[in-house]
Amino acid sequence: MNRDRLQELIGRFSRHRILVVGDFYLDAYWTVDQTKSTLSLETSWHNSPVVDQQYSPGAAGTVTNNLKALGVGEVYTIGIIGEDGFGTTLIQELESRSCRTDFMVQTSERVTPTYLKPIYCGYEGIRMEASRFDIENQTPTPLLLQNLLLTNLRRCLPMVNAVIIADQTPTDNLGGVTDLVRDHICHLALQFPEKIFFADSRTRIGKYQNLLVKPNRFEAIRAVQPEWSGTDLTVEEAKKIGTELQWQTNAPLFITCGENGILSFEGSDIQHATGIAVDGPVDPVGAGDSVTAGLVSTLISGGSMSEAAFIGNLVASITVAKIGTTGTASPEEVIRQLSS
Repeated sequence: MNRDRLQELIGRFSRHRILVVGDFYLDAYWTVDQTKSTLSLETSWHNSPVVDQQYSPGAAGTVTNNLKALGVGEVYTIGIIGEDGFGTTLIQELESRSCRTDFMVQTSERVTPTYLKPIYCGYEGIRMEASRFDIENQTPTPLLLQNLLLTNLRRCLPMVNAVIIADQTPTDNLGGVTDLVRDHICHLALQFPEKIFFADSRTRIGKYQNLLVKPNRFEAIRAVQPEWSGTDLTVEEAKKIGTELQWQTNAPLFITCGENGILSFEGSDIQHATGIAVDGPVDPVGAGDSVTAGLVSTLISGGSMSEAAFIGNLVASITVAKIGTTGTASPEEVIRQLSS
């Protein structure tokens, strides 16, 4: 892809409206200064003085972060979160990034999924991230809330060009994308072929039909061979798996292959967009979400599957180089990366 074509596609991102529906988490980073710790007279334990708090949208929220960073015009959000402090913070963080939260479902019947990451500081500048606290729902999502999410989805659908499904909850039916919601979305994809429906799921990608999916190579093989217990796949092996998965999902798909880039499958046409070398250390956290943002933004801007994969690689090569943070990429960074 040349620079003019890249600029043409990226220049269209701001025209579009994308809905992200699924599992929104709050990433919480609490800095604990142990040099200020004192002994609690009540418990005989030393306390943990929190001196700084940082919050950002995670899981589905990481996708929205990347879409806005790439310059997408409007980003809508639909998920189920709690009427709690973390839920209020999550809404504030989404809105501070200019995401629309009109259709979010907030209820006292659920908790806001939160990953709380304590970072302990000591003398001589020592910093250490300790074990994470996970706040997640432990019971199935009530049917009433599932139906409310679907009602909001149907209300929002006429407003957007594309729908991204972020199916991230580890356990089935505890999050926003339950079996019922997933089946409904798959039917909507058939009813509205003019819109792009795109799903990303760590453990349930094989349950989607009639819409684009984007597993990594391990998620792809487990979708078609649940008993697989290997440690890696070659690109050629991933091509064979992708062909099977495309038959299963009845739609084109992408498979990400880490540093080896992205495979795209569209009928019998299989393309390999090779990975972009990154000098120095890399941090892959959130790379898949940045790829999702690049792929969908390109496709709704008129790009082909192979062009979308190329831009997805460009975006990922930028975000993985941002160490210690869930990085995003701006349009200017993507264009510069082509020339580097």
